[in-house]
Amino acid sequence: MSVRKREINKSRVAFIQGRPGAHQMHQKFALSVDSEFHFVDFRMRWQDKQKSILYRVMSWVICAITFPDIRRYNVFFVDNLHFMPVIMKFLRLNRKKQKIVAHLGSHTLYFIYSHRFSKLTEKLHIWALKNYDGLICEGMMSEDLVKKILGDKTPRLYTIINGIPEEHFPEENEKLSNLDTNTILFVGQGPSKERMWYKGLDLMLRAFERAKSRNENLKFVVIGDWEIEMQNELIKNFNRETKESIKFIGAVQDLKPYFTEASLYLHCARGEAYGLTVLIAMSYGLPVIVSEWTGTKEIVSQVDKSFITQLNDETVAEQIVRYFNIPLEDRKTLGEKFKTIGRMYTEERAIKDFQSKFAKLKSDFNLV
Repeated sequence: MSVRKREINKSRVAFIQGRPGAHQMHQKFALSVDSEFHFVDFRMRWQDKQKSILYRVMSWVICAITFPDIRRYNVFFVDNLHFMPVIMKFLRLNRKKQKIVAHLGSHTLYFIYSHRFSKLTEKLHIWALKNYDGLICEGMMSEDLVKKILGDKTPRLYTIINGIPEEHFPEENEKLSNLDTNTILFVGQGPSKERMWYKGLDLMLRAFERAKSRNENLKFVVIGDWEIEMQNELIKNFNRETKESIKFIGAVQDLKPYFTEASLYLHCARGEAYGLTVLIAMSYGLPVIVSEWTGTKEIVSQVDKSFITQLNDETVAEQIVRYFNIPLEDRKTLGEKFKTIGRMYTEERAIKDFQSKFAKLKSDFNLV
């Protein structure tokens, strides 16, 4: 999505994003409150480069010191938990009246909570988290994680929903999912090992192998850009029949054919703040199984809490087998329920919810 340029004398909100850019819905949230866009490493670029720790720290400091027209904004709205705006505040480069606010809509909180980062990186992230003036939490899971990490000493919290981008929302009479197949679908973008772990792809493949041993007709389709070496490593110990039942499709432009030909959507992430593909799948009438550490579990629970599973491959396998043992007519009834709930989470509703919470934030801090 292209970012609209703002007239320099109008915008009072600076939206600070990483590279190559914030998630499309996060950008739409920022545009809805008339933000002016900036990259977090605008002066010393490092986010998409192989740079040393020293270079990164220098970039944080230099970009904080040289942030353009720093006194004009009343809110520095930051996509994810970046250090540069906190350094700006720590060095008192912005006035006390100006506030830094982080939008927490990634895996970062879970990585802190589960000690996935090094000890030093974890401490730095907690320091940053404490020093933001406000935190916009994408979903209840993010809010709960902030409270688990910081206890009672949290900045002001504002919890928002997310919604299906208009370009991915099905037409009113769109073909629904074919629940008579034996196909399981997962959509998630790689290609790195870190994203593989965070998305739970390893766990889902192991769960599929177990489920396949109990239902030989099952197939698993994986959409997304994943390294070939990683794919081979993940399935190298599976038998031939299981390997042949797994299809890595790669990145695709049109997801509709895959959502409509699947019978079950599987998304067992380790700390994904929301997971919009879960909502998209639901909007096609596709039942979904999510992990207890996937943020959209709060949406799935509105249909059936039994479709939320623990991060354990045997438990996930049992859930898969249980689902495919459900009679087709009952599956279709479930699909209708998932569709009804999923289609409630539109882009328009999510943006209105965000604008309302952002207005509350500005009121709380007495910002113009």
